[in-house]
Amino acid sequence: MTNSLVEKPEHLKFFEEHPKGKEQEDTRTDPLDGHARIEQLWTTPFMEVDITLPDAIRYDLINVLHKKEQSLQEIRDENPQFYSIVDSKGFYATTHYNLFANPQEYPEKDTILEFEKISTKLIRYYIRKGWGIQQADELELEGRCFGNIQQPGARTYPHYHQDVNGVLVHYLSMGEGNLTDNVMKDSEKSPRHPTHNVLFQDPRPAISYPYWQKIHAVTPRVGLTLIHPNYLWHETNPWLGQGERSCIVVNFRIVSHGYNELIKPFRF
Repeated sequence: MTNSLVEKPEHLKFFEEHPKGKEQEDTRTDPLDGHARIEQLWTTPFMEVDITLPDAIRYDLINVLHKKEQSLQEIRDENPQFYSIVDSKGFYATTHYNLFANPQEYPEKDTILEFEKISTKLIRYYIRKGWGIQQADELELEGRCFGNIQQPGARTYPHYHQDVNGVLVHYLSMGEGNLTDNVMKDSEKSPRHPTHNVLFQDPRPAISYPYWQKIHAVTPRVGLTLIHPNYLWHETNPWLGQGERSCIVVNFRIVSHGYNELIKPFRF
């Protein structure tokens, strides 16, 4: 006997309402078609698209990220125990925040909300085109937004983003002066993957996978937006250009049409 008091899980409701049989071919068009490129690297969909943000929005985002970087001293003073832990582990204490969580706390709240809208549209496009999920526009998504500002000599160490489904990175600035000079500075010292490249590697291909296909190198530029699954290991060469390099990052996770609603905290 079915207990009518037990609510049916959301993912079962969804598939009961979904048309039976094979899904129809996805023939919808999108303004991003022809601009965004999703390439199958290894066995991984990797998206690149150039997004030109209005200067007012771009400068607002850079300003907010600077404020968060400057708050590192506050973290040291107000929560020394937390800071010592993340510092000893090599974590980034300055990225322990989420711009999307409380945008009203910032004078740039309208800009933050606008960027959330833009990034969510890009993420849904990637989910639909890269992962083949036709219901991408209906999915419930959640995520975290933070920044990465680097001064000359800095780099991002190899890492991946755990406990999420994917990552969006948008480049806000690439130093001062000539872009080519900045990203190619001292490139003759490392001709295989010149400065300032971002390097991606899928950890899954076999040990005998051709060595020249193990690394995908991308040369950043202002406006370049990358989306990839969370499990890709990535790092950067040292930033050697003039001025600072800055990007804004969104970790995202799909929370609908699955077993997520069945997961509860353990009592013991």
